[in-house]
Amino acid sequence: MKFNRFMLGVAALAVGSGAFAQTVTFHSGIDYTTWGLSQARYNNDGEKTNTEPSAGYDPDGNMTVDVSVRAQSFEFNLGLYFNADGGDEEYIDYSDGGKGTPFYQGNMKVGFFNDQVQLYTGKFEKFNAGYIANGAVLGEQYITNLSDKDYGPYLTGLEFIPQRISGLKFFAGFPILPIRGNGIQADWEGNQWKNLGKKVKLAASYQFANDMTINAGFRPGTYYDGVDRGAKAIATDDSGSTTFNEKTAFTKSMFGEGYVQALLPNLADMLNLVVSYDIRYRDAEYATIRGTTKEHKAYAHTVGISGQMNLTEQFTLGVEDRLFYAGDDYITSDEKLLYNVFAVNGEYAVAGTQCSLGFNLAGIFASDAMGKSFVANSDGDIKINNGAYASNKDLALTLNEMASASAKGGDATKYMGAYAKPYFKYNFANGDLTVAAELAYTRAFTSDYSNTCLAYRIPVGVKFEF
Repeated sequence: MKFNRFMLGVAALAVGSGAFAQTVTFHSGIDYTTWGLSQARYNNDGEKTNTEPSAGYDPDGNMTVDVSVRAQSFEFNLGLYFNADGGDEEYIDYSDGGKGTPFYQGNMKVGFFNDQVQLYTGKFEKFNAGYIANGAVLGEQYITNLSDKDYGPYLTGLEFIPQRISGLKFFAGFPILPIRGNGIQADWEGNQWKNLGKKVKLAASYQFANDMTINAGFRPGTYYDGVDRGAKAIATDDSGSTTFNEKTAFTKSMFGEGYVQALLPNLADMLNLVVSYDIRYRDAEYATIRGTTKEHKAYAHTVGISGQMNLTEQFTLGVEDRLFYAGDDYITSDEKLLYNVFAVNGEYAVAGTQCSLGFNLAGIFASDAMGKSFVANSDGDIKINNGAYASNKDLALTLNEMASASAKGGDATKYMGAYAKPYFKYNFANGDLTVAAELAYTRAFTSDYSNTCLAYRIPVGVKFEF
């Protein structure tokens, strides 16, 4: 309640300032999908099972309500989020007994020196200030945002845009948190100045005269310093009561990371290309043959290439490939992983109508050393078995979180996945209605074991913006 009252007060002040502000903007969005039919069929080493055909809704469906106040070099943003159930369980306020809070963002930006210096502060969602470009097909990169609900939504930073060097900008920030709000106390060790240096977030970008852009970033450590404190910071006793270890949550680094990205909008006619490289590292351990434990640095690498082509005025085609490699012990002890996903999408706008036809296709191949790289989440989706990537739904064996086959574990395992989604879309002035068919196939297998899954779903989705 403390955080809610604080943000409501700030919102009232911001909206009240609209009397002299240049613009006050309200925005609302609805993204909701129901599944007319869904089913999964499994073959677990010869034992066949299947789920009953069913209907349901997408738990990721949501509604957002935002207000933005802009006056000269000042900007304030406040946002509320409600999930498919109409609740706010997506964001937890630990200062109010672990209850949900609908406030997913509350931040401001202030410009100084003719906007050559921009101050950002507050709570953000998936915020990268334009220093990370999405892929044409798979969307969010395997690159951590400057601020994110999964790895800490709070950020205070400065962006520098020198007028004398056209095209250059760079950003430096820390996860400085509010004194009281959303579970953060001023005297917690993780919020002390001595620890902030470990949490610095740096990014830079330079745009050349031909519009080619180079983005880069570095963060020496990633800490669960926001809403999601991570499994290592959570303890549950025999009675089911949950407690939090603040020092573990805010001072133990999950991983360090660096990235570089090239945006090539004019490489060829009709082709926009994005090339990305990301490296992550963390402290890992492994067991020796003597039964002792050794610590070392473990690394994971991702190379991605994405292209989008406007083949005609009506037809747009996107192609993307991402190759991921996790070295010894990065995912978990004694494990390594090679993972590749190739995806294509296309959409054709039917001339003279408000309709369009499209498709999404993807193929996935992965191989590990011990069959421990992937685990099933509560929805049955198989994703990477490591907190440094667990929040990223894309690093999984199927797209769009459909049920998939799991590994037996203990032996080197290979994984295969395929996904197809043809769809029909009717476009409104402020939204669209989409009817599709989703089909996913996955297989996890060793020399003497095989587990497969075939799943299908009929989604009907609506999106509106007001």
